[in-house]
Amino acid sequence: MDSRTKRIWSGLVNYANGAATDAKLRAMAADCMGWISATDPFGLFLFSDPAEIPKQLEKYRPAVEAVLRFLCSIPKSAEREALRGEALKFLHDHGPHVRGLVLKEVFYDEKALEPFNYASSELERFKEYSDKIRADAQYETYYRGERPIFGQDSLPLGILVPTRDYQDLADPICDFLLSEYQRHLNKEVRWKGRGPVVPIFVCPQCKKLVVPSRVGRKQYCSECSDRSRARKYREKAPPYEAKDYAWLYRLKSNDSGTRKARLRQQKVQRRLNVIKSRQKESRRCQSLLKAIGL
Repeated sequence: MDSRTKRIWSGLVNYANGAATDAKLRAMAADCMGWISATDPFGLFLFSDPAEIPKQLEKYRPAVEAVLRFLCSIPKSAEREALRGEALKFLHDHGPHVRGLVLKEVFYDEKALEPFNYASSELERFKEYSDKIRADAQYETYYRGERPIFGQDSLPLGILVPTRDYQDLADPICDFLLSEYQRHLNKEVRWKGRGPVVPIFVCPQCKKLVVPSRVGRKQYCSECSDRSRARKYREKAPPYEAKDYAWLYRLKSNDSGTRKARLRQQKVQRRLNVIKSRQKESRRCQSLLKAIGL
């Protein structure tokens, strides 16, 4: 998976979970449609204030969440059947809005790209691409009442390049999801169905959508994974480990003089011997005993 595709999946999951900032929502929309369509002077964003894009996207969020959960649902599950109608309606409604391949002029405008939070390396790549097209293509421009010809005319289509066109902000999301599904179908033929349909899953603990760093390796989101590991550790931990660890930690927190005075007390010595005896298998307690010098 290339960086752009992974960034889009992460953006869609944050969007569906209601956790995306306005800047990330604008970037996700631009990534789905491609920078040429996003900056087209006559395109979808022509009459849209960048600040309004997240508000416009909000009305599609429940439907996009339903599609994502539908695509990563378990086959023949009740969840898949419950989501099928809403998910297919979204795809049927917005799929026909995607205008196949259309020809548009390469128009690099750094100011127009600012709202979409592209990295500087990406902006450099876009500019190099635009400059290369304009250097190799022949095109006419309007300058001081005249229309001079520029370029080398080595590209038959001039400064026109194939890209997509859309009617509303949900269309590029639909286009991306259907394109990814088509990629999955192509893999089905070649790899005999290996791998999930989409590189996301629903955390069984908190029910949020998740994009794992490596597909197929994680079962929970990061937050729930930490809690799950802590719970499993507690289940396997020796009896009274948490209580004994807290006692040792407080002892270690004392300054050297106070700690030595406490260690001379018979009550403290008895407690310490009990801890040493029952926490032989506890790495946490043993590390504190070693740090204290016991």
